[in-house]
Amino acid sequence: MRFSDRITFVNEGERYYDPEEGQYVDGEPQRTTVPCKLSTLGTERTLQIFGVINRKMEVARLQRPYTDDFDYVEINEQKYNVQRQSDYRKGVLFLESATT
Repeated sequence: MRFSDRITFVNEGERYYDPEEGQYVDGEPQRTTVPCKLSTLGTERTLQIFGVINRKMEVARLQRPYTDDFDYVEINEQKYNVQRQSDYRKGVLFLESATT
């Protein structure tokens, strides 16, 4: 299997209070890009796994499981939320677009 696509795991930085500005400031997000294989999950399989058919789901298969903490992923600068991670294959992520 070729891992020709790229997925970016984003960990948003912690918010902190800046006394000089007098307000809370967002931290810098940390991005880690790894190779993956992307595919679209079919309607029948989406119904089996999630119980609905009106979602467009993507499947990202990684070479190795990603074990660091992350808030969301980006693919081609589009934000995705991880809906599920395979229990027996930790390197498989089921993704749903955050913007519909």
